[in-house]
Amino acid sequence: MIMLATIAPLLIAGAIGAAVVGLISPETMIEFALAAGENPGMITFGAMFLASPVQWLTGRSQVRVRKYLGITFFLLALSNGAMFILEQGLAASLGAPFLIAGSVALALALPLFLTSSRKAQRAMGMSRWRTLHKLTYVVAAVLMGHVLLIGDIGPGFVLVMLGFIARTAPVRRWLSERGARRRLG
Repeated sequence: MIMLATIAPLLIAGAIGAAVVGLISPETMIEFALAAGENPGMITFGAMFLASPVQWLTGRSQVRVRKYLGITFFLLALSNGAMFILEQGLAASLGAPFLIAGSVALALALPLFLTSSRKAQRAMGMSRWRTLHKLTYVVAAVLMGHVLLIGDIGPGFVLVMLGFIARTAPVRRWLSERGARRRLG
């Protein structure tokens, strides 16, 4: 899974390199980076955000899935942000509201990425680790703002919205009850 997580960032880095040396235009680089980074990144985040509701429904742990999807999301978001900074410069990249929202989401996701290992969990203690990882909800909300500001609502946005809906008390209770009935027989 980690190998798969590095493919899109490597492709984006290759597109940036090709644009820097003049093999492709900056416009082509942006189109490629968006296709390889932003849209798959949002879909990956949405899938990660739905891992807990899947666990409530199936009773099967989704910890590893959630972890690897989170790592993949961060790498995609980082490569996507790096593409904008390289293309427009740091000051210009922070000028547009959708870029500010994306930068905030990336900054909030950084400590989650850095503490995604078991070693970090043990060092922090599970209580503090869980508290920190509740930032995921803030990242999700900021990402939704980022997408709304871009004006390109796609499948990733829908997945994140479903993740929020699944976390409402009645839906969570329904998923958990349904999952318990499935497991009993």
